[in-house]
Amino acid sequence: MLRNHRVIASGLTSGIILFLWGMGLVPTAPAQDFQKVPIMLQASDVLPSQLLKGSNYEVVKTVKNDGLVNTYQLDTKYGPFTVESTGLLLIRINELRAILKMEQLKGTDVYLEALKKSATKPLKTAEGLVTNPVETTKGVVSGVGRWFGDVGRSITSDDPHQAGVVKTATGQATTKREFAFEFGVDPYSSFEPLQKALDEVSMTAGGGGLTVKVAFAAIPGAAGTAIGLGGTAEDMKSLVRDKSPAELEKINEKKLREMGVAGSLAKVFLKNPNYTPLEETLLVGELAKIPGVKDRAFFIESASLASEESVALFMRLRAQWMALYGAKVKAVAGFVEVNGVPFLRTRDGTIVGIFPFDHVAWTSALAVKERPVSEDIKKMAGVKGKELWVGGTVDPVARGALEARGWKVEEKFAERLLKN
Repeated sequence: MLRNHRVIASGLTSGIILFLWGMGLVPTAPAQDFQKVPIMLQASDVLPSQLLKGSNYEVVKTVKNDGLVNTYQLDTKYGPFTVESTGLLLIRINELRAILKMEQLKGTDVYLEALKKSATKPLKTAEGLVTNPVETTKGVVSGVGRWFGDVGRSITSDDPHQAGVVKTATGQATTKREFAFEFGVDPYSSFEPLQKALDEVSMTAGGGGLTVKVAFAAIPGAAGTAIGLGGTAEDMKSLVRDKSPAELEKINEKKLREMGVAGSLAKVFLKNPNYTPLEETLLVGELAKIPGVKDRAFFIESASLASEESVALFMRLRAQWMALYGAKVKAVAGFVEVNGVPFLRTRDGTIVGIFPFDHVAWTSALAVKERPVSEDIKKMAGVKGKELWVGGTVDPVARGALEARGWKVEEKFAERLLKN
C-alpha cells in the first residue's frame, strides 16, 4: 500500500454535515438499530469494470464509506491520491485519461516541431513585458479591448483561477482553455498532474504555432473521454473555452441578477475560490434552466457557503440534478428552506431532496439529521409528500427506516434519468 496519500478534497462528509444540516443531539434509539461506520465496500461492486484500471492509474480495491460518501484510494503514475466522492473520482479518471492523450501528443512529429520553434519565444516575450510591455503586447495579441481587460485583471486580481500577466499576454491562457475543452477537462482543475500537462502542451502549441486542429489530427481516438455526471452542458463548457475568468464572472453575475439574486449575494458566490470558473458557470447555467422556479437566491446563498472544493462540486451536482428532475420528473414550483437546506417544492406539493450521496446507510448521524428535516416539512402548509433522491445506492436498512418516516426513496438518480 502506498503511503503519504495526497488528499484531493478532504473532509467532504464533515463539510456536508456542517454545511447542510448543522449539529444535533444523539438520538435515544438503541445503538444496535444503527449501522456502524466506516462501511467497507469493494470498488468492483461500486464502479463499472472499465473504470477500475487504466494505463496510468488503478483504483484500490477497498473503498471506505462513512454512511453517505465513498472515499477512494487512487494509485497513479504521478503518485497516490485520496479522492472523496464518486463524482470527484469520475472527474479525476477523466483527467488521467486526458493526460494520457497529452503524452501521446508529445511524441508526435508536429508537437516536436512546435517544441523546437517555441524553445526561446516565451522567455523573450517575458523579458519584453518587463522592459517594453506596450510594444511587446501589440505584436502578440489581437482583440485589444478584451485583452486589455484580461491583462489588467491578471496584474491586480486575487482570483486564483485568473492567469498571470505573461500567460495572458502571450495567449497561452486562451490556448490552454482550447486544449482543455478538446480534451474534455476543466482548465482550472486543482489536479496538479493535469495542470502540468496542460501548461506544457499549451505553451508549446502557442509558441510553436501548433493549432488545436492540427494537434488532434496527429493523435488517434477521440479528443476527450468525458464521463457524464448528468447532462452535457456543452454550451456552458464552450463558454468557458471562449471567455476569460473575468468575462465569465460578468456573464454569471448577469444571469444571477436575472434570476432575482441580489448583487451582493452574487458577488459573494462568484468570489468563492472553491468553485472553478467552470464549476461556477455550470452551477449558474443549470439553475437558470429550471423553468419558472422561485427563490433560486436561497440555493445560491447555500452554495456560496461551500468551504472546500468537494462541497462546491456537491452543490454543482445538486443544481444539475435538480434541473434534470424538473425537466424529466415533475414540474418545480420553487426552492424551500428545510432545516437550513435548499429542497425543491413541486407544483403538486411534494418536497424533494436531491443529493449526490454515494451509498446511504442508516447511521446515528443520519437519524439526527433526518428528524429536524421532517419536523420542518410537517410545518409547511399544503405538503402532499416528501421524496429523497440520491445519486448512488441506499442500504435496505436505511431505506426501511426512511420509508417508515414517510419518505419516498429513490436511488441511482442520474443513471436512471439520463437513460430516458
